[in-house]
Amino acid sequence: MVSAQEPTSCPDTGGLFAAYDVVSLKPVHPDRIMSTAVSHRPDGIDGESVTVEMLVRSSYAYTFTGGKGNFVNDDVITGLPDWAKKDYFSLEAKMSPEQVAVFAKLDGGQQRACQDNMEQALLRDRFRLKIHRQPRQVLAYELVVANGGPKFKESPGPDPNAPNGPDGKPQTMRLSGRQSPDGPEIVLHAYSMPIQQLTNLLMIYSAMGVNHTVVDRTGLTGTYSFNLAFRDVTALGSTNAAASNPGSSIFTALEDQLGLRLQRTTLTFDTVVVDQVERPSEN
Repeated sequence: MVSAQEPTSCPDTGGLFAAYDVVSLKPVHPDRIMSTAVSHRPDGIDGESVTVEMLVRSSYAYTFTGGKGNFVNDDVITGLPDWAKKDYFSLEAKMSPEQVAVFAKLDGGQQRACQDNMEQALLRDRFRLKIHRQPRQVLAYELVVANGGPKFKESPGPDPNAPNGPDGKPQTMRLSGRQSPDGPEIVLHAYSMPIQQLTNLLMIYSAMGVNHTVVDRTGLTGTYSFNLAFRDVTALGSTNAAASNPGSSIFTALEDQLGLRLQRTTLTFDTVVVDQVERPSEN
């Protein structure tokens, strides 16, 4: 059985991370939504036009990719009503100075677990959320090496062409857009990137149109530099739009350009089943 989270726990700190110190929650009118994101910060979380679904995913089935709220997929959470997927809220949750001081000394896995604790408490307090866990078989994909082998070479060490991130360190990837004869495309520029990072991106990036869990079965353990161009399915208004043009789908692009293939499988997940959730009152 596959767990949606790694088995890391928040250290016993006498209940210090049982809840955020201050929480502000306000509804957002649909006309004022510019973007949606859950951002985890060293002193709390910021939710820009977030739904309850996003928060449940963030705290119960979160995939860490730089701290942003990019989530696994619809297979791991069931039972949410429509409003929990469509009503948007502005959220700010902050830790106390004491919490921040202790939090800074934890490793990444412990920090994640403590953030989960506080976010789950927020959902229970403000949305009266109740859940239970249930194993369930779901559709998934395995990323494997196609016949003929990979069409890229190992790139050990930092790629000299990699752009620097906000921290001044070389990035392992960037995304850019372009217009092709078949419509909008996105290009993934990888710079000494591990295949697991590509696997995570396939799983969480909606523009690719995979929309299911992806497991790395390539056996490729190095870091690699390559470009991958694929059809932006979200620009077409449907995650199934790429199927009408298989020459530009992520499935075909992976095999044609990288020598990798996505093959269907099933996995048993420890899923989250929502038993109760209520619309909140402000603050």
